[in-house]
Amino acid sequence: MPENTLFSYFSSSHATELSDDKHPSWDKAEKVVISRYWNGRAALKEKGPGWQNMTEVKSVWTKSDLYFHFCCWFTELNVNPDWGTTSSVPGLWEKDVVEVFLRPESCDDYFELEVSPLGQWLGAHIRKPRVDVDFRWDSGLRVNAKIDKNSGVWSAVLAVPFEPMLECFNDRRSPDIGDAWRLNLYRMAGEEPEREYLAWCPTFTAVPDFHVPSAFGNIIFVGE
Repeated sequence: MPENTLFSYFSSSHATELSDDKHPSWDKAEKVVISRYWNGRAALKEKGPGWQNMTEVKSVWTKSDLYFHFCCWFTELNVNPDWGTTSSVPGLWEKDVVEVFLRPESCDDYFELEVSPLGQWLGAHIRKPRVDVDFRWDSGLRVNAKIDKNSGVWSAVLAVPFEPMLECFNDRRSPDIGDAWRLNLYRMAGEEPEREYLAWCPTFTAVPDFHVPSAFGNIIFVGE
């Protein structure tokens, strides 16, 4: 797999099937690993094979949705069970989350999607980081999250509809085989001062900052 590229494989399966991380479509998908801190340091190399926050990500897509499957190892979870799962949760990033940042082809804006181990979620349309951010954007995100304490893994399948993203722009079409969007994947785990800020494509900022579109990698839409 090319560096900083995630291949998303087309699936003709139904949405309810793809929300199950045991569905055969996920077996065929290639994975990427989130194993670096935001500043580029290699967390796995520093912490060794017993590192608790290894994260793997796969992707598939259909004509209507883009799916991500996160597999996250852990020893302890930093969550807030009082937050609900029926609407976007402002400040979700203050606890354990995985994040998807997506920029459609030929667009300047991008979209932020977050999910917690408890299935809580957040969606935002970002025109300019920290200046012009729409937290009221209706992402249509669907989430299936679960925690397996016996294996020390929490997982989440995110179903991201194309239409709510493309509605934000004029003359935009759903992706086709061979198209490429910009993408970054993140995870935040633990509590300060040991909190880990992990990035698939490091942003190389002085302090943790994921909002660096120039650091995004690519997601390429491929056939079955």
